[in-house]
Amino acid sequence: MNRTALARRLAGGVVPGLLLASLSGLAAPAPADAQYMPSQAPVPPPFFALQNARIVTGTGAVIENGTVVIANGLIEAVGADVEVPGDAWLIDVSGLTVYPGLFDGLSRIGLASQGGNPAGGAGGNPFAVFVEQANQPRTVGPEDRPATNSWVNAADMLDPDSDDIETWRSGGFTNALVAPDDGIVTGQGVVVNLAGDEQEMVVKAPAALRVTMSGAGGFRSFPGSLMGVIAYIRQLYLDADHSQQYEARYTANPSGQPRPTYDRTLGPIQDAITAGWPTVMPANEVRQIRRAIKLGRDTGSRPVLQGAHEAYGLADEIASAGVQVLVNADWPERNRDADPEAEESLASLKRRAYAPTTPARLEEAGVEWAFYSGSAGSPRAMMEKVRTAIENGLSEEAALEALTAAPARIYGVDAMLGSVEAGKIANLVVTDGPLFDEDTDIRMVFVDGHRFEEEAPEPRPTEPPAVDMNGTWLLSLNNDSQEATAELEVSEDGTISGIIQGERGEQQITDGWVSGNEFSITVSATMGPGMDVEIVYTGTVEGDSIEGNASFGGMRNMDFTGTRPGGGVR
Repeated sequence: MNRTALARRLAGGVVPGLLLASLSGLAAPAPADAQYMPSQAPVPPPFFALQNARIVTGTGAVIENGTVVIANGLIEAVGADVEVPGDAWLIDVSGLTVYPGLFDGLSRIGLASQGGNPAGGAGGNPFAVFVEQANQPRTVGPEDRPATNSWVNAADMLDPDSDDIETWRSGGFTNALVAPDDGIVTGQGVVVNLAGDEQEMVVKAPAALRVTMSGAGGFRSFPGSLMGVIAYIRQLYLDADHSQQYEARYTANPSGQPRPTYDRTLGPIQDAITAGWPTVMPANEVRQIRRAIKLGRDTGSRPVLQGAHEAYGLADEIASAGVQVLVNADWPERNRDADPEAEESLASLKRRAYAPTTPARLEEAGVEWAFYSGSAGSPRAMMEKVRTAIENGLSEEAALEALTAAPARIYGVDAMLGSVEAGKIANLVVTDGPLFDEDTDIRMVFVDGHRFEEEAPEPRPTEPPAVDMNGTWLLSLNNDSQEATAELEVSEDGTISGIIQGERGEQQITDGWVSGNEFSITVSATMGPGMDVEIVYTGTVEGDSIEGNASFGGMRNMDFTGTRPGGGVR
């Protein structure tokens, strides 16, 4: 009996005599490198068979009516003619489609804070960054290793209770590359599953090294400029190479030689070069892209370009360089708080217009690339950005690959993740329609073979509007601590469109309805640096007054009231 079959029988229940015999057979001592303490033995996940499924494998093959068998956290079998074990939990998914679980190519999902100031910094104090820099130790040269946190491993920062894990998993994302973001060398990124405890979440650690071009200590310390940062990164890699050569010579003949000096920053740099870890570097603009390619070549590292909003004009050059790319799916937009009368630069207008064409150009040039979420603060917002890329020429096949197999290949976990194939980790998403259709909903998600069933969204009420919500409404949130203005237009079927203008700028209504005297309005708002949140206002209408509750991405709720001065437009 193989280990998977035995695990299934132990999980599903066997007769006592057979259980005792099985356990006695397991009692023989295991090799030293294969022993586990009893408390460490994993509990086998459930066993499932998804039947009558349309299966998009992620390898190019589509099975119109097939079965996926999940056993012991892995995909045991997949195909149109698969034998289903008798003790599997049968799930009829007729009319649904199974895809590989989605993979965010760079994120902080599930990471605890690295310390320092909270987002926004010192209660909005514009001088907070200078205060923080003044309190940092002064660095005078590369030997001080300024802002070099290469030894920091994201696996040690995981918070499995983080709300954003559930948010992204509910949106079909089962994996992410999570990495620290503090420093010039921020630390080691790890590939994680979006479920389980701190140990169970980790798929591969380390999986990448992350480098930024952020300065350290301002102009009072080294390096105090972009040129200084680039010079320091070059020196850091030279020091790592020299240290590795000296340690090898010392190990071979230590007699009479000064012992090597311990430097915790250099070991991970050496490992990254030797093992070929991807080194994620900022490369959003043309000059940054070319700089990162050259820096990788000069240091012997394996650069992965992060951002790439201006890569549309350099796709062939990137392909010739043989580097991989992480495309920020959060396409540039005009600052909502900018002066509407102010003229934008030609470069800004061009970037906004052409950035969403980058994925199609990379696909055409044959570049290995993947999406990452950037500041798209929710799975829904992320998928909307991906649809924008599809509208700008990206094929749906390449879009799926950029969210599944491509990030798995970039981080060296494609033998475990990225497609629906036997032997891989059972990370799957089950939908009620094509993945990139706006109306498609997630029905189930599997992570490590564990099932997470998503509730089907409640259908929009069919009762026609019994109230008139057209016009301008003044909203008061959280006991008058925040105010906003809503400009609403309601169609005959009760669909609400318009904008909400508040402290965080103009928010376009993405979904809304009124039925009877009840309403629901959904907008996307920027809540801080790198954080877009979906806000859902629900409530009731009585004449020229409304009241209800606003949910901020499921993380916070506020009560609100509103009035329509003068009765609005009737």
